[in-house]
Amino acid sequence: CSGRCGSTVLASLNNASLKRSVPVAVDRAIREIIQPVVERSVTIACITTKEIVTKDFAMESDENKMRKAGQLMVANLAGSLALVTCREPLRSSVSTHLRQLLIGNAPSIEKLTEQEQNVIEQCVQICATDNLELGCMLIEKAATEKAVRDVDEALAQSLNARRKHREQTGQPFYDMSVFGNVNQRYPAALPEQLRPKPGGLRLDHFQLYESFQRLPRQTLGPGGVPPTGGTQTALPSGRTAPSTSNATIETDSTPVQKSQIGIEALSAIAAKLDSAVTQLLTAAGSRAPEISLSMLPPEHQIRQLLAAVKQIFPNINASGVMTHNLGVPEQEAILAFSQGIFKRLYELNLNEPLRLETLVSLLETIDISCPKLGKDIGTWATYAPTNTEQQRRLHRTILLLLIRSRLLAVADLDGFLAARADNGRNPIWVEFSLVFIRTAFMERISTPADFPKLMDLMTRISDGRSQASHQVLQGYRKSILRMLEETRGIARAEESQHDVPLGKLATQDEKQNLSTGDSQSSLSPISLSRMSSASRKVAEATELFARNDPPTAKEQVAGLVDNWIRIQSEAAGNEKIYAQYLQYLLQMGVGKVEEHTERFLRLSVLVVIDAAMKTASGGSNGTRSVLNYTYVDVYTRLLVLMFKHLNSGGTAEQAEAQRLNMLNKILGVAVRTMMWNAEKVRKTGVHWDQRPWFRLLLNLVIDVNKPDPAMESIKLGILSVFGAAFHVSQPLVLPSKWILLFVADREYPHVSPLFSKLSPSRGSS
Repeated sequence: CSGRCGSTVLASLNNASLKRSVPVAVDRAIREIIQPVVERSVTIACITTKEIVTKDFAMESDENKMRKAGQLMVANLAGSLALVTCREPLRSSVSTHLRQLLIGNAPSIEKLTEQEQNVIEQCVQICATDNLELGCMLIEKAATEKAVRDVDEALAQSLNARRKHREQTGQPFYDMSVFGNVNQRYPAALPEQLRPKPGGLRLDHFQLYESFQRLPRQTLGPGGVPPTGGTQTALPSGRTAPSTSNATIETDSTPVQKSQIGIEALSAIAAKLDSAVTQLLTAAGSRAPEISLSMLPPEHQIRQLLAAVKQIFPNINASGVMTHNLGVPEQEAILAFSQGIFKRLYELNLNEPLRLETLVSLLETIDISCPKLGKDIGTWATYAPTNTEQQRRLHRTILLLLIRSRLLAVADLDGFLAARADNGRNPIWVEFSLVFIRTAFMERISTPADFPKLMDLMTRISDGRSQASHQVLQGYRKSILRMLEETRGIARAEESQHDVPLGKLATQDEKQNLSTGDSQSSLSPISLSRMSSASRKVAEATELFARNDPPTAKEQVAGLVDNWIRIQSEAAGNEKIYAQYLQYLLQMGVGKVEEHTERFLRLSVLVVIDAAMKTASGGSNGTRSVLNYTYVDVYTRLLVLMFKHLNSGGTAEQAEAQRLNMLNKILGVAVRTMMWNAEKVRKTGVHWDQRPWFRLLLNLVIDVNKPDPAMESIKLGILSVFGAAFHVSQPLVLPSKWILLFVADREYPHVSPLFSKLSPSRGSS
């Protein structure tokens, strides 16, 4: 009898009464909770929106702009609050009503066995879960619509005041009531950049309100988990048919099971990676932003976890090469997982570059097994959030990482960015593209040939042949010219010395005999002409870059140099104070940001050289004046300290590379600034006194090359950088009696062979 009754109950749950019961239960549940949920959510959202919008738009005359901002914000807040508030009460209410309806429809209620009750309870839970999202969406929609109506009423007085003021006076509107209450904390306590200002809300601030516009939410499957693959059949009532889902699992169980195992393993590795990165960054403390993936040794846990990803995929052999394509269900599951990782990138910040690089490296490994990922990433990247400056900076960094990992097609990105710039009419994307390609070029991630459309656009903007507005031309033309000059320097190192690694210049021209004999020179007339004009070109480029310096930049750098001189006089040799001074330089961007490093070195060397020249005494009756080189000597100690210790650490090889890079910057800026100074003095008709520059380079040659076991492994690299610097500043380039050969012979004999290759045989003393 029990079996027959159970069959009767099961039959009753599959007939038309079940289809009638579910919509009724959902309808009753929504009616039961919708009013308190909507009222509470809308009230909180309207009060919050009114206060914030009234403050932000206190000096905004356009009531339509204010109304739109209020509606966008309140709709987002009310909908989100309603979703959070209603989900669990709705699930419970649907279950209760549906259980009552099913038990009422079942025959022989008093004779239901425990098995039959379990069948009913299982059906109740499945139907309640499957229809939960539909109910939440309906409640969210009701809350959003009511909130938009109510916020219009709440802001009606402010909106009418602006309209009447404009119609009657035609003057800008100021709502001074926001500032009238002395007991009110805001807006007086707000930071200056967030306080209302005449002229209304700025475009970048208004974009914050536009970002409140809700994006379509992903429909959640059973249990609130997003579906990773397969399809589900929706009934007219909005429910997902349980029988359809079960049928899918049964008919396609094998591939889905394999994908599920792979995704679970990937998720486990991703969780361990996140934990390992968090642990490392926490231990690093304030130096966490300086840690990158390249600094980690192969045996580090993060490296090992990334290597383990390849072992998950059955189509990657021991050499890391794909052997065959994955099935469609497996690909879909992997792409869904990868999309979650990609979205995670845009939830991070630039203070944790290691976390960004780790996730991109994870995607790079997945791309080996599923090549379709690269195409999808190109599509996902076009929808990345770029409303604020912070979002654009993060987007730019992620794009550079993706290009470096070969996860993006450079040609597609070139076309996309050129289209966004709109022939120069869009200043935001002109700036974005300019900074992006300049960084890509300088970090050797890409070459100008990879971005023909952007390079053509930048050239036309600089030449005035684009449709760029006056704002774009005035704001970015100098920066574009600088980028183009740097690009030419990379492409044609012999024509421009700026921003080209000095070591590369040496390797290109070391083979040439630099004899300065007029008729016996081994250099061609073209090469001689180029070298004679190099100093002028470098001086012009340096002058152009110096115009971008902030008004108080030289005073700030002079203060830093003065502090260093004071440290040398009061606490010379104190390693702790030295470390604090270097840390202060890092906080100002010196050693981390290329532009800040170049500016500090250029201005500091000019400050020191000017100070040395002011100490000149004597010089009458045809005798040369005497200079005091104390400032130069003290300054050289700072440069040597920067060379040895101003780096982000890492392995021994990484530290060595960073030291050589810093020495290259120090000598490169010193030589370029010396050329600029020589050209400037020559235009005045005054004799250029090279002695303080000679002293500076002489000190660097001696101090940097002092015997030091830590520098022994990069000894040849140091000599190469020095050789390149002296080659660039030889008499053919710098019009002077400039030669350091006798210095090498007398003071540092073991570097003489290198200098002998670079020194001219005539025209020097």
